[in-house]
Amino acid sequence: MVAIPKNGFDDIVRAATELGVYRIIPLLTERGLVNPSPQKIDRWRKIAREAVEQSERQIIPIIEEPQPFLAILNRGVSPGTTCYIGVTRRTVDPLLSQLQTSTEITMAIGPEGGWTEAEIEQAIAADFLPVSLGKRILRTITAPLVALAIINAYLDS
Repeated sequence: MVAIPKNGFDDIVRAATELGVYRIIPLLTERGLVNPSPQKIDRWRKIAREAVEQSERQIIPIIEEPQPFLAILNRGVSPGTTCYIGVTRRTVDPLLSQLQTSTEITMAIGPEGGWTEAEIEQAIAADFLPVSLGKRILRTITAPLVALAIINAYLDS
């Protein structure tokens, strides 16, 4: 799950596909400024198909319609899913130290400027574990790739 940035979501879709994600959920957040058109969503799906061919993957990731973060939290997650929310400016454990082997991992990445306190608290109430992606403040287009690299390194070891 990734908050939609002003620019760069194409790159997130391409790289996340190459890194093996199964599903991408564009998020509408309190600090988000973008609500993409249906043409943009079609473009992201095309980019994912092209990235699958480039990276010789077998599965094209599902790219869902953009949804409000709270609606996703209210929808719940499937059993066996371990959920994380990347946060900054909080004292939390790094993602790598919190990773667990599970059938499915969900990672939520916030907008430029970060999640609101209400969004973080709602995510925690929905069983998302707050984690850090390191000491640096990352842009929304960089953070999902860092998280996926950490997750891939953990799963491949």
